[in-house]
Amino acid sequence: MAGRGGRPWGPIRAESAEAKALAEFLRAQVDVSGKTLNTLAGEIHFSKSRISEHLAGKVPDQKFVTDLIRAAVLEPRLCERRLAEAGKLLREAAYPSPVKPPPPAASVLELAEARAQQVEIYDRLTRSLEQQNELREAAGNSAKLVMILLAVINKLERRITDLTGERDQLHAAHAAPDTLRQTQQQLTRAQEQEQRAQQELQRAQEKQRQAEELAARVQAQVDQLADELDRLRTGNTATRYDTPDHGPAHPAGTADPVGDDIDQALTRAVAVNDHDDQMLQRITHDLIPDPPADGVVRDNPPDNPASGLITADNLPALQAAAEAAAETGDYRKAVRLYTTLLNSSTHFQGPEDPDTLAARHHLAFWRGEAG
Repeated sequence: MAGRGGRPWGPIRAESAEAKALAEFLRAQVDVSGKTLNTLAGEIHFSKSRISEHLAGKVPDQKFVTDLIRAAVLEPRLCERRLAEAGKLLREAAYPSPVKPPPPAASVLELAEARAQQVEIYDRLTRSLEQQNELREAAGNSAKLVMILLAVINKLERRITDLTGERDQLHAAHAAPDTLRQTQQQLTRAQEQEQRAQQELQRAQEKQRQAEELAARVQAQVDQLADELDRLRTGNTATRYDTPDHGPAHPAGTADPVGDDIDQALTRAVAVNDHDDQMLQRITHDLIPDPPADGVVRDNPPDNPASGLITADNLPALQAAAEAAAETGDYRKAVRLYTTLLNSSTHFQGPEDPDTLAARHHLAFWRGEAG
């Protein structure tokens, strides 16, 4: 592996086997990080020459080891594990054991095979960490999109109610046919937009669930690969997405500017969902060819597709929103929110939990009120 702008490492000139093991371990962390010594020197405030000395076998102090690991290993859980390993190696290097007769030398072929295994696992671990970052971004995109689409749907429901009332008033007042026709066209358009928004909401919710399920699988793979590296070492010693602006679906200057704005928002929602869908399909495809390893769950479909939409901590807020909709007479919205609350409560708290039973009762009641 290379750690200095693509150049291979030089030989390790350590005074003990323990010091050499520490240097090899630190070099491995630098390799996985992909950072150059110049980059690390700026981040941990040690000179490049001093970093090179310690990575060539000179025993460092605790501060150097801690700073280097934290700069090279960004994933918090993995970083803590690497710090513990480095601390153990540092203690052994500081107080090396007496020199023992060397064990029988392994064959060149065995050493080459072990090294090839390590390189392969490093590559797979790097890919898995990159996938983690992509999945984290996709889940964040979907979560934001769910909130935006819920707001759009709420706005459309109010708009449909207002336009329906306006149309009925125009009918009663025998208004001009052109005025009545324009209002009816806006009402029809708003109803179609609500259907589109509901479809994109379901897509965004499904993408969030998929991203969270894939993230769990990738995390298991990261843990398994890290353990495999530990075993080999012991035996041989990751954009914010900018959606394209496709322009308004209707010509500028139409008589329905509110509808035009909503169409643009829905177009961006489609673009975000399409982008995340492609990324999730690619990562799913990447995970399939690898043969299952011990401790890695390859296929574990969720019991409830709605489980990724709401967290257990959000249930009280969802219940409050449903109650507020019912109290203001918006029965349609109340039914929708109570349906989501019932599904989520069933998943997180169980079908017999008092809150789940209460949600089921309220849903049945407000469905009756809504007709």
